[in-house]
Amino acid sequence: MEHKLAKIFVRQQDPIRMVLKKLTANKTDRDLPPGIALVVDGGEKLLGIVTNGDIRRAFAAGVGVRDPVVKAMNRSPSVIEKPPNRTEVLSLVFDKIRAGEWPKDRLEKIIIVDDRRRVLDLASFYDLVRSSDVRFKHIGVVGLGYVGLTLGLTLADVGFTVNGIDASPDVMRSIVKGKPHFFEAGLTQLLKDHLGARFRAVDSFRKENNCDVYFIAVGTPLGTGYKPDLKYLSSAVESVGRVLKPGDAVILRSTVPIGTTRNVAAPILEKESGLKAGEGFLLAFAPERTAEGKALEELRVLPQVIGGLNRASSDLAANIFAFLTLSTVLVDSLEAAEMVKLVNNTYRDVTFGFANEVSLVAKHWGIDGKSVIDAANYGYQRSRIPAPSPGVGGYCLEKDPFIFIQSAKAKGYEPLLVPAARKISDRMVERVAADVSAFLKARVPAGKNPKILILGFAFKGEPLTSDVRGSTAIALVQRLRSLGRPLFFGFDPAVRKDDVARDRVNLVRDPQAGFKNADAVIVMNNNRAFAELDVRSLLAKSSRPVLFFDSWALYNREEIEKVKGAEYRRL
Repeated sequence: MEHKLAKIFVRQQDPIRMVLKKLTANKTDRDLPPGIALVVDGGEKLLGIVTNGDIRRAFAAGVGVRDPVVKAMNRSPSVIEKPPNRTEVLSLVFDKIRAGEWPKDRLEKIIIVDDRRRVLDLASFYDLVRSSDVRFKHIGVVGLGYVGLTLGLTLADVGFTVNGIDASPDVMRSIVKGKPHFFEAGLTQLLKDHLGARFRAVDSFRKENNCDVYFIAVGTPLGTGYKPDLKYLSSAVESVGRVLKPGDAVILRSTVPIGTTRNVAAPILEKESGLKAGEGFLLAFAPERTAEGKALEELRVLPQVIGGLNRASSDLAANIFAFLTLSTVLVDSLEAAEMVKLVNNTYRDVTFGFANEVSLVAKHWGIDGKSVIDAANYGYQRSRIPAPSPGVGGYCLEKDPFIFIQSAKAKGYEPLLVPAARKISDRMVERVAADVSAFLKARVPAGKNPKILILGFAFKGEPLTSDVRGSTAIALVQRLRSLGRPLFFGFDPAVRKDDVARDRVNLVRDPQAGFKNADAVIVMNNNRAFAELDVRSLLAKSSRPVLFFDSWALYNREEIEKVKGAEYRRL
């Protein structure tokens, strides 16, 4: 490299006019960095640098083109002396910035010199990012929920040093105690393995907690009119922007409307940091696509989709994810990556909506919808219709289609299919509620407070999760409140009592307590534990008659109806 750099060496007394020609010539030589010259003495010792910007500032101060370049040069360029090897340069750069030895401003080029200050190399941040081992980087994770905590601990598990922050004091206290605030297979052990070592819960990213790469994984709930509320995202971005230093990277992981990373996050980061996106810091979007209950597994096997503000941003994100999974998919833009997540979840929602509409049509014809779908799928490779369900719940599937709809409307397109699928799936809880209400009104004596047992309060049963956000069971409870004064009991192996206490549901650990004297038993998710229950024996303890609404078709109708007084229904 040294012989190539000699082409951009100049002397202190060289006139600015000559230096300008050299800077212009650099633009046509791909082997040379454009827009910079190195000022050296006769022994090629570095004295300073000069850029187009330096010359413009000198002209503004009255310097002329015939004046020597010494009047325009920067005498204090960014220099690294005697690095062990090129891959360590970026680490040394960050150490200097953290220590306050270099100012927090735009650093375009890093000059590498020997112990006699002779130039060895000239590298950009982008070059260093591509060539360095990213494992030395400190990772910051904002938002330690289902997405952020699983990602942070997985990064720690593959060798990164990770600092995590969450706005909830309760979440932080739980993590510091080594107790995840939600269930995820393997998460407790992973937290125990790395807490206080490679993973720390911190209260800020300042000083010794400062990081090099920040993942933002906060929630984006729906606000008024089903429009996404970005207040948590904006707050998280502001907090990161205040601690950004040159060369850092920000990777958004939150589900957002298309265009949010470029049009919302980037301006906030630039304003708070004083750095320019894509130059002073790198920016990418990499959607989270794991399933709750198997997130730790899927983080290591699913392809990671990455869209960067520029190629350097994409490369950095890809280098990090390369330690988690063998496969990354680079898309053309931030917007394309944002859309991928919305497409994944909206596609599933539309597919489930179709299955549920099949069930609704079949009911009007007096046909069993599940058996129709099974027959349509059997041996027919072109048909993969899912089973009907009591609505489509969960934090993502009940929210992300509306973000997709909002993104479409932002560009003047009014979507048709997606809103219809949402409405169809929302009707399913109403259908279950209507059937249960009709049975109880007809078969339970007037004046009796009916006892209703619901199996499954998590928004899904497989894989196992404790998450009740978007729970169709809770939605059902709210609709059935009109039935006089029903007594609600619940059984779910993963859900905590506190998660359903606000809905006045008595969550039991022994299913017998729920089945005893129950007037209706309703299966609301497909938890594998339910299939292992001796339902016939349990139903024998229920009231007579008793409704058994198997909304996931987990049980055989004939077996259930062998229990005297039991009436079986499904979607």
